[in-house]
Amino acid sequence: MNKLIITLCIMLLGTVSFAQPTEVQAKKLSGYFFSGSDAMLKDGPNCFVITKPQEFEKFFGKGRADTPHFSKEWMLVLIMPATKKDIQLEFNRISMKAGTFVEVYCDFNKLRGKMLTYETNPIAVCTIPKFEKVKTINFYEERKKGLELVTSVEVKR
Repeated sequence: MNKLIITLCIMLLGTVSFAQPTEVQAKKLSGYFFSGSDAMLKDGPNCFVITKPQEFEKFFGKGRADTPHFSKEWMLVLIMPATKKDIQLEFNRISMKAGTFVEVYCDFNKLRGKMLTYETNPIAVCTIPKFEKVKTINFYEERKKGLELVTSVEVKR
């Protein structure tokens, strides 16, 4: 009887699968400018996951030849409200997909130079593959003290 119970426990443990983190391949994009309204943005860094062409058009307008293929990929957007500060936003790394989430590590405070003579929306854009089981994208800022969760964005399907 004890052998039967031990055998059943081993069989059950063998069928349990643990989500092992896997690296996410990201493609950084350039030449994107925010054409939406600043009313869409809150103060400070804003993080978005764009999964549909209609959402893309709200941010970047219609008819772009470089529109992502939303059937295969999602677009991640880091953006700040219009400012005269010469700020560069960056995706440091799109880390691991583990189970139902992806972790994104960002830098929001890279001052590049002097003040600008005009206002612009600091922005960084990339695409990642579409994952059927992923429900949340967690955006972290890498700081000297360690990582800080900026926001978690639910993936809209």
